[in-house]
Amino acid sequence: METQLYDAALSCSAPMEVNQRYSLAERARRLERSHQWLQGLREVADYPQGREQAFKSVLFYRNFERFSGGHLKVWHYFNHVQACAGYHPYIYFYTPESVWDFTNPWRRTAPHRILSQPLSQPDLIFLDGLDWRAIAPRERENSPVPIINLIQHVRHGDSQNSRYEFLTHKAIRICVSEAVAIALRESGRVNGPLFVIPNGLDVQELPSPLDESQRDEAILIAALKEPELGKQLKTELDGWGCQVRLLCDRLPRPDYLQELRRAKLAVFLPNRLEGEGFYLPALEAMALRTLVICPDCLGNRDFCLPNETCFRPDYQFSNILAAIKTALNLNNSQRNSVLDQAKKQIEVHQLRWEKHRFYKILENLADIW
Repeated sequence: METQLYDAALSCSAPMEVNQRYSLAERARRLERSHQWLQGLREVADYPQGREQAFKSVLFYRNFERFSGGHLKVWHYFNHVQACAGYHPYIYFYTPESVWDFTNPWRRTAPHRILSQPLSQPDLIFLDGLDWRAIAPRERENSPVPIINLIQHVRHGDSQNSRYEFLTHKAIRICVSEAVAIALRESGRVNGPLFVIPNGLDVQELPSPLDESQRDEAILIAALKEPELGKQLKTELDGWGCQVRLLCDRLPRPDYLQELRRAKLAVFLPNRLEGEGFYLPALEAMALRTLVICPDCLGNRDFCLPNETCFRPDYQFSNILAAIKTALNLNNSQRNSVLDQAKKQIEVHQLRWEKHRFYKILENLADIW
């Protein structure tokens, strides 16, 4: 069964063809382990006591090795539940490798929401990515407890990806873009209803945009996922006499947002091999009124509208360079036109719309499950 719960005026664009399969490249990037991440947390019983028994409990699972956009989105959904009348969220970090440092947003959570053991009888389970591994295999099939499974990447529909096997487990799946939904539909393996809720942007956490006269960086290249390509682009642009800032390493999120804010033009290099499920960084730059160049990575097609909200070249070196050249030659009127159109995408991708659509699922949970 396939359901859409939000108004047509706020829905995604029409489905596009997704014919290419993406292989999984296993990456072993681990931060320094912190085995004291549960210190100072209050021990709680398996099931909430006292007045909280009247509320429905939602159990989140996480393996937090380092901050990522995927963790940020799960954090948003955790807060959606916390703000929903009648529900209480709890989270269980199921691996000893989980890091409990300043980058972990759950540090801001009330201690009794963070569990040393998972609830034995939750009313609802929320999973993302590989979180299925935290549940015993015999308990994954036809769970009597409703499971909401957030799907943030097109690779879930790739038969070579380790996430593919989980599609046959019954769950209410929330896809962050139409591209992700198409990849799952094409697999023919999805067990349970499928919804599309485009990622919402928390504009409250972003700094205010700077006027162009206050921006001291001409071009920012965000190349964390494609550093070699980023270096090639910088070398070429240096030859043009451009002022270029290349980012190939992770920065603390506030520092990264300031880099975006200072740039007149941001060139993003998403995952070229696998594509992306949504690609929030490009939307963040639009919110900061930074001109965006972001190659086609499937998940960005709903808001990266070519020559309207940004430049979205085919993912080739020459095409990206051509887009940069075009962007640099825009006059003020043309530049402001693109930035104004990008601002409209921020309005329809605000976090409140994501929360509103998610609440409609919670309100109809009994019928949907």
